Amino acid sequence: MNETLSSLLGVRPGVTALVGAGGKTTAMLTLAEELAKAGKRVIVTTTTHMFPPDEQRYGPVFSPEDTAGIAAALERTGLAVAAGPMDERGKLTGVSDEQVEGFLRLADYVLAEADGSRRLPCKTPGEKEPALPAQTGLVAAVLGLSCLGRPLEQVCFRAELAARRLETDPDRPVTPELLARLAAEPWGLAKGSEGRRFVILLNQSDLCEQADLSRVVRAVKETSSARVVSAALQKKEWKEESIC
Repeated sequence: MNETLSSLLGVRPGVTALVGAGGKTTAMLTLAEELAKAGKRVIVTTTTHMFPPDEQRYGPVFSPEDTAGIAAALERTGLAVAAGPMDERGKLTGVSDEQVEGFLRLADYVLAEADGSRRLPCKTPGEKEPALPAQTGLVAAVLGLSCLGRPLEQVCFRAELAARRLETDPDRPVTPELLARLAAEPWGLAKGSEGRRFVILLNQSDLCEQADLSRVVRAVKETSSARVVSAALQKKEWKEESIC
């Protein structure tokens, strides 16, 4: 593996929003570490809700208004976590477009989680999702390949809504073709990406057969021009996928 995940996904200075399920937070923190290691200043945040990253590894969570604290953290390590106050579930709450604009005055890159998934490997966005910052340049859609072959209702956040959109039954196993639609359809994880760059990250590639991964990629390419990257994020393995 020679290329970084950030280069494969096409992450550029500015705002990258991560949406989807099955490794979204891991992808965001992997990008943050890569970019900070390369000498860039990176702020990690959310526009919805997320659990605080490990403080020992990523530092404390700063209030968006604590510009001095954020700037000092960026000076020390190149990376800062900034978000709204913690809610009753122990999750950090989201920031506003105005606060994201302030982050851009402090950092080279802002990485934002822009929807939720309840830790399931796939999802379809609700009516008010995703919560993309207005400044978003790249939307990175993450899906977990571990959902393949399992009933939609067991592995998909908003399974009933997904079933209606896919015109299938909630108890139907997820096929590569259904997963590709969840990723690339305008009502799927591509929602809100119009006028922005859009890339699909298929995580958990070590948990599925290569033939199934190839079917997902082929089905995506039939309806979308998005770049597709497969990864086993826990193993720090990734590559760009193309149709053979």
